[in-house]
Amino acid sequence: YDALVMVDDSHATGYIGATGRGTAEHCGVQGRVDIISTTFGKALGGASGGCISGRKEIVGLLRQRARPYLFSNTLAPAIAGGTLKVLDLLEAGNPYRAKTMENARYFRTRMERAGFDLVKGDTAIVPVMLYDEVKAVRMADDLLKEGIYVIGFCFPVVPKGKARIRVQLSAAHTTEDIDRAVEAFIKVRG
Repeated sequence: YDALVMVDDSHATGYIGATGRGTAEHCGVQGRVDIISTTFGKALGGASGGCISGRKEIVGLLRQRARPYLFSNTLAPAIAGGTLKVLDLLEAGNPYRAKTMENARYFRTRMERAGFDLVKGDTAIVPVMLYDEVKAVRMADDLLKEGIYVIGFCFPVVPKGKARIRVQLSAAHTTEDIDRAVEAFIKVRG
């Protein structure tokens, strides 16, 4: 078909694959994906910004044609430096990745035992399905009052009838933090 393969790896970069290189590494297709987009706002430091990787010709074309790129500002040096440091840590086989994934598994187990419906997955981003938009927004607000910061996602960000709360775990969370979050979910569930 003479098609290009593009992967949005925003939820996989830094988490998925033996060394955190994302979906292509996880699926054993490194070098066969033409364009990979990712964010610096999750595993790569929690800041802002992102990147596109691909062949030089593709990236060059995108630099000339991608309106969001053309009309945006450059990354702050601190964000670029922090992201590069995280990439160095991943390359060295950092223990934070393993701790993050351990925390995500623990959170998933506790939430499932408490009867919450979670989207299956192996990342540190755990969608808690509520299906009802009003309930998702209300629950996120109630969780914030309990000291738990999460976001309710509704249409058009997710399909109609698939409203959810997205929880993002990190290596910095302790077991006590996760237990407190689960207890808050249980409390505000109603």
